[in-house]
Amino acid sequence: MELTNNKIESREFLSRNYTNILRGFCMLMIVFCHTANEFPVILESFQFNILNCAPSATGVFFFLSGYGLTLSLKKNNTDKRYILLKIFRLIFPFFIFWVLYFFTSAILGRCPSNNNLLIEFILLNIPGEDTWFFKTILAIYVLYISLSKVIKHYAGLCMGIAISTYVLALIYFNVQPWWWNSISCFTLGIVFAYCPQICKKISIAKLIALGALWIVLYKWPLVESISAVLIPVITCLICAYLSPLLNVPKRLTILSFIGINSLHMYFMEAIPIDFMDANDAGFFIYVVGGIIATIILTYIGTYIESIVKKTLSKIE
Repeated sequence: MELTNNKIESREFLSRNYTNILRGFCMLMIVFCHTANEFPVILESFQFNILNCAPSATGVFFFLSGYGLTLSLKKNNTDKRYILLKIFRLIFPFFIFWVLYFFTSAILGRCPSNNNLLIEFILLNIPGEDTWFFKTILAIYVLYISLSKVIKHYAGLCMGIAISTYVLALIYFNVQPWWWNSISCFTLGIVFAYCPQICKKISIAKLIALGALWIVLYKWPLVESISAVLIPVITCLICAYLSPLLNVPKRLTILSFIGINSLHMYFMEAIPIDFMDANDAGFFIYVVGGIIATIILTYIGTYIESIVKKTLSKIE
C-alpha cells in the first residue's frame, strides 16, 4: 500500500520541525545512555540493551548533518562569512561548556587540579573525555566546505566516497565498531539531499521490512562490523520515511529546544556526570537528575550564546 495521499504529499520532507524534535529525542537517548552506563548491572537485566541505541542516535545526527549541509552548500555561496558562521556554531558551545564547567567546580569547591586540562582544551576535549563526535563533525564540515569551494558540483560525491572508503577501511582492519560505524549515515544524508525523489512514495511494506531487518541485524548479526554499520543506516532510513507521515506541531517544545541546541546538550551532560555521585544518588536520581541538570545547563549556555551574538551584531 503506497502512502501517497494529498495531505502526506503536501508535507515537507524532513521539515525543520520534524528534524528538531528528532534531534531532541536522539539527544535525550544519548544522555540517558551515558548516565545509565554507570549502572551496568541494572542494564544487563533488560532484554534489549538500550546502550546499543546510542550509535543509532548518533547516526541520525550524522544523517541530518549530511542532508542539511549538502542542501546549504547547494544554495549558498561559501564565502568567508558563511564559513565563519558554520565554524562559530560548532565551536562556541565548546567554549561555553568550559566556562560553566569551571564555574560549577568552583561553586561546589571541587576545582579540578588536573595539569592536563589545557591540553584537553587545545585538543577540543572535555575534562577526562575524548569528544569524538564533535571533532569528527568539525573535521567533516571543514573538509566538505573546502571541497565545495574547489569542486562545488562534485563535493558531495567526493565527500561520500571519502567517508565510505574510511568506513570500509575500518571494517577491513577489524576496528571495533563502537562509534565510527555511525559516520556512514553522513553519506546517506548526502544521497537524500541529491536524490529527494527516493522518498516521494512511502509504503507500509517498506517500513515494516526495514523494521524487521533492523531487528534481525540487532538480534542475529552475521558479521558484527557490517551489522554495526547497517543498523544506524536503517534507523536513519526509517526516520526519513516517517517524516512525511507524522504531523509535527510547529510550536516550540522541550524536544525541539533540545534538538536545536543539541550540541550544547552534548557538552553539558559532562557536568552532572562528573559532579554527581552515581552510587550515592542511585539509578533513578542519577539518570533523571542528570538529564534535567543537562537541560538546565543547556538553557544557560544558549542564553549566554544569545547575549554574545547580540553583542557581536552591535559591534558589526
